[in-house]
Amino acid sequence: MLNKKINKIANIVLPIVVTVITITLFWMFKPEKTTSLFYINLFYIVFLGAIFFGYLNILHLKTKELSTPFYAIFGVYAMYYIIIGFGWVLLYSLLVSHFAPMKVYITGLLILTLLWLIVSVLTAQTDSNHKQTVKKLKEQGESLNFYTQKITLLTSRYAKLCNEKNLKYETDSNNLTVLDRLMGKISFLTPNIFSNETAAVQLSSMLNKCEDIIDETELVSEEKLTEMQKKMQRFVDNAIAEIDMLKNLTKG
Repeated sequence: MLNKKINKIANIVLPIVVTVITITLFWMFKPEKTTSLFYINLFYIVFLGAIFFGYLNILHLKTKELSTPFYAIFGVYAMYYIIIGFGWVLLYSLLVSHFAPMKVYITGLLILTLLWLIVSVLTAQTDSNHKQTVKKLKEQGESLNFYTQKITLLTSRYAKLCNEKNLKYETDSNNLTVLDRLMGKISFLTPNIFSNETAAVQLSSMLNKCEDIIDETELVSEEKLTEMQKKMQRFVDNAIAEIDMLKNLTKG
């Protein structure tokens, strides 16, 4: 509760108080003959204060589209802009105004503001794109981990089934089943495989078919085990060829 009250004071009350004090000070030291320079300076100083407090408020309203480093960088840009802008106000008011017209002053303010806006917007765009890329890679990694875990479970299940039914396969190791080849192939995939929009659908279909074959093998009679053995062999060969095709399409 106390934290909320402090935040409310810092985010709402303090900016209002500072703005009121700024306007009051300007009016207290207002020259007898006010010019457009006085009002421009007043408006611009209040504007600089709004940027400063606006940035502090943004820190509490971080969006999911931008990263934490961006807010730090944006804060640096804002402080540079405020310092340079305030410096230009003083420089023109105390010195340059004696020999340069008002349009020079306004042009300087507009150029400073435009440069600040361009740099800030481009930085925000770059940061947002980078964050979206990182998010996408994370999601792709999670998807790949899911398929890796699933083929691992299916391979373990199939290995137990082979032991129960005394199925033998021609592999590099007597401790491996033919499905270990597919597990190894999927395990060495990289997340960018999912840059191909059909990859997830094809992998899902592939593993579902694998599970169907395992289910079928569990239920068939002993006389049909050899046939199921060949069916799994064909499935693995086709699945590996399909994964190679997906990898080639991704590279392209």
